[in-house]
Amino acid sequence: MADFAVPTLPMRDAQETRAFYEALGFVCAFENPPPDSFLFMVRGGARLQFFSAHVDTRASAHTFHLFVDDLDETYAAFKAAGVGNVLPIEQKPWGTPEFALVDPNGTLMRVASPQFEIK
Repeated sequence: MADFAVPTLPMRDAQETRAFYEALGFVCAFENPPPDSFLFMVRGGARLQFFSAHVDTRASAHTFHLFVDDLDETYAAFKAAGVGNVLPIEQKPWGTPEFALVDPNGTLMRVASPQFEIK
């Protein structure tokens, strides 16, 4: 198995966070109930973990990239889900097209089509 990383992100409410990510096609692989709420969400090869924390959604500095094979299809699916403010696809100066949205915890999700080769 190749090495991979799984971001562990703060969440203010497990039910709200789970519903948001499930609407985007993620599946809850594990949920721990309060008082130590924890979620493990999976979508294809993407894995995200969430832990219970006090979150100021207006000042969050958390972000992650989700790389997908079909950016246009993913964009259409995320828009159709009706959760969050899905920003338009843009070509970024570093060479990747991407779009973004913010989850209920204030975490910025940047969804991109990888246009570079990892060496």
